[in-house]
Amino acid sequence: MRREPHPITGGMYEDLGDGRVRVEDPRTGGYGIFTWNGSWLEGDVTHADLHMLVYIGGQDLPKGKDRYWAMTPPIEPDGEVLVKGGGSMLAAGQEMPRVVAMYKADPGKETAHGVRSAGHVDLNFLLDNDRKPELVPDVYRLESPMPGGPLKVDIARFFEQRYHDLEVERIWKRSWQLACREDDIPNVGDYMVYRIAHLSYLVVRTPDNGIQAHQNVCLHRGRTLREEDGKCAAEFRCPYHGWSWRLDGSLKEITCEWDFPGVREDTARLPGAKVATWAGSVFINPDPVAEPLEDFLGPVMMEHYRKFKLENRYKQAHVRRVMHANWKIVMEAFMESYHVIATHPQMMLSGGDSSNIRYDVFGNWGRAGHLGITSISPQRDIWKTEEEQLAEHRYVADLNAEFLRGVIGDEVDQYSDAELNDGSFNNLFPNCHPWGGWARIVFRFLPNGSNPNESVMDVMLLAPWPEGKPKPAPAKMKLLAVDEPWTTAPELGSLAKIIDQDCLNLPYVQEGLRAKQPPYIWYSAYQESKIRHFHTLYDEWMKLPAQSE
Repeated sequence: MRREPHPITGGMYEDLGDGRVRVEDPRTGGYGIFTWNGSWLEGDVTHADLHMLVYIGGQDLPKGKDRYWAMTPPIEPDGEVLVKGGGSMLAAGQEMPRVVAMYKADPGKETAHGVRSAGHVDLNFLLDNDRKPELVPDVYRLESPMPGGPLKVDIARFFEQRYHDLEVERIWKRSWQLACREDDIPNVGDYMVYRIAHLSYLVVRTPDNGIQAHQNVCLHRGRTLREEDGKCAAEFRCPYHGWSWRLDGSLKEITCEWDFPGVREDTARLPGAKVATWAGSVFINPDPVAEPLEDFLGPVMMEHYRKFKLENRYKQAHVRRVMHANWKIVMEAFMESYHVIATHPQMMLSGGDSSNIRYDVFGNWGRAGHLGITSISPQRDIWKTEEEQLAEHRYVADLNAEFLRGVIGDEVDQYSDAELNDGSFNNLFPNCHPWGGWARIVFRFLPNGSNPNESVMDVMLLAPWPEGKPKPAPAKMKLLAVDEPWTTAPELGSLAKIIDQDCLNLPYVQEGLRAKQPPYIWYSAYQESKIRHFHTLYDEWMKLPAQSE
């Protein structure tokens, strides 16, 4: 049973079981009992922090699974750890005192690049004091904040059908999108079905060991050729009338072809999409004249990930759920840490409030939090001296190195303190979030068919793996039921409880936007700058008028 103080009020939240939470007020000695989703049941304390209630009283993870996701053992079949790396930063954190401090407004401060949080840390200080300065990548020193001030954005794009339809034509039919991992289709004939809006593609390993993507539609009467992913296919035969195409998309057979004179030439090949791979992932682009994937990613993005060898990672987990909100609304919840103080209060029990996160944008890629001090909380008047910051930075680097040495061996010595600390939450336009460093997370956000008020969210974890050692088979996708808690996927570790807190907000954002007057919302100059960057690109791709600042 969980029992934790609130990081700001000090109120004690205790799980009573059966979805009930007791909340004690330390100032009055009073109490209240609530359901995990916020309903008051009894007591003189009649208000509680909804997200703290979810964290304490919502569905929990199985015993032993409530661990920091980036430091869980890569493999645990039947309880046996096949790689030495274990441990848990979360478990270590639970042994530390909980930090409770009253709220204090962050006054901000001027820096060379603009106004930042009063807890701003000059990352060059940490880089200049790295214990392996020769290993620090130059890309870590780049600073590229999104220019401009707060951005006003119209709300129609989040629920009107015309925007969804335009997205299909101008984004989904023209942009590079993550379809799968190469390891998902290791053998000839293995294929994945990639769906985006009403479009569907077969991403298949061909006999020449290449990868191609074909439109997943029979050219006879339009039936989809495959509904599910598959292994070792020899052809794609339509279940309706038996027309078939080879793995390379060329026509193999028209049943009763005598009845279709002159049709073979028109149906000789399944329409396809461009395919390219990067860092072990397969991307497709339906636009036949699209720019190369490398140009779309950009040199800064590729350099940032280069040493982390994502191609060596293996897919440890893959979980999917339908969300009651537009894909952009869901995606935005994972593009900033501004919401931590309200949505993830338990994170502040270790000290920090994440207001001093660094945000950069480069082309189609956004980067956040690749380096920093997590225990500073200017919104609660908690500070660190430079000496304390450096000590914390090195401590975390050593902790990560110890864990990683049990997984990838002496390869860990190739990384600087800065790289060992990297757990950045990054995003690639339009809908893929490949987190950096050792965070393991890859998010993907998709429209749910043609419904602009729903979306599909994928969560994948790419675990580090020793170079040259055969990788395990990638995890199969687990499909959660609508509204099923993410904690029913314990393979996600403590990330599952965090996502459950995020998901509590999202349907109410969708509902609120549809009702909002005036019909626009605001994004901040800095902490929501990656979202501003996304909407700037979105407007360009959609050929919409520029939004107001």
